[in-house]
Amino acid sequence: MTTCPCCGAKFEGETLRGCAACGARPVGPPLARPERELPGYGPALVVVATGALLFLSFVAALCAALFERESFPPDFGGLARAAETAAWRLKWSALPAGLVAAFMSTRLYARMRRAPSLFVGARAARAGLALTLLTAVALVALIGVTVPERLRRRELALRAGENALLYAGDQALARYRTRFGTYPATLADLRRLDDPDCSLSAVLEALGATEYKPETDLASLSTGSKGSGARRRSAGAVRARAASARSTDDLPGSGLALTNYELMLPGRDRRLGTEDDLRIRDGRIVEGAARPAAIKTRKPATAERRML
Repeated sequence: MTTCPCCGAKFEGETLRGCAACGARPVGPPLARPERELPGYGPALVVVATGALLFLSFVAALCAALFERESFPPDFGGLARAAETAAWRLKWSALPAGLVAAFMSTRLYARMRRAPSLFVGARAARAGLALTLLTAVALVALIGVTVPERLRRRELALRAGENALLYAGDQALARYRTRFGTYPATLADLRRLDDPDCSLSAVLEALGATEYKPETDLASLSTGSKGSGARRRSAGAVRARAASARSTDDLPGSGLALTNYELMLPGRDRRLGTEDDLRIRDGRIVEGAARPAAIKTRKPATAERRML
């Protein structure tokens, strides 16, 4: 089997007859190999240049992080934090490039090891490969160290956003109570407030699917004189039945003020009645287990009573 030096096609016979694929014909006998061949330096140069570029990119990011922190000369803790910041900034650029460079440099160095007489610069290539591997491992380690802390900060940011939404709803309810002397029967009643900058509309839109439960503290509304315990309990029971029989739309107009409230928003699963629901009661965020599933069958505008 003979290989054509022009097109690379393989054919049976000698090259003197020419190549059947491309039609090339020899013009003379093949040249003899030189007595001395110079070794190549290309693979060593590629390995050294790759390691140097990767290391310099990390050093540049490290210097930028130190400059932003304005800590000169930096202590060990400041240097470690700056290195973590630099590695995190290079996670989508230098880190993938470092992994690819480590693989390619390893292959080139292995090729040089298989034929040491054909290549020069084995020592420089070894140093470049070590620098590439060291930088890639350092990037992976520094990024891995910061992942738990960054996940914790991400969770804190999410919680802060959720709490901000709860407090925004509480502020809107407090404005309504200051204006009308009672909490609204439904969240739609908040539109009665002035909204010159459209901030209230944004809050109502952000609240979305929300369960709002206003309540009345009947004991605090009693204006009668102090009597016997049985008489007070009887009067409280009558008022409780009367309050439960009224529609919440008539509560503000009938003189019975809503003094307490509970606002519950769906959590990150976007469903009410689960463990991650967001709850705020009378201006205080409630941390606890999910409410019973039966709560979703109740009307959000139903007036509730709280017995002391």
